Amino acid sequence: MYEGRGQIQEAMVAHCNALLQEPNYVPCKVSIGALLWKMGSKALPVARSFLSDALRLEPTNRSAWYYLGMVHRDDGRIADACDCFQAASMLEESDPVESFSSII
Repeated sequence: MYEGRGQIQEAMVAHCNALLQEPNYVPCKVSIGALLWKMGSKALPVARSFLSDALRLEPTNRSAWYYLGMVHRDDGRIADACDCFQAASMLEESDPVESFSSII
């Protein structure tokens, strides 16, 4: 909601507050990592940390792989970026069109 309005700081606060309630909530970790990536080079190490933590908890999260690739790319780690983009692409290809839980 805040991101859509360009309110990056407010979005960051909202996601951090959510993590205080649920420290292992992967979507918040990915969102924070993506926001930090968008903030530029000084925030890249922290963005990498959030995204790596998200992948530790949920190794098949393609958004986390994608944003980690963007972080690596912007940090000049091209080989690492390629690996991340490849993982994101493979996960996207294997993602079912409809969630398995909605079928049951």
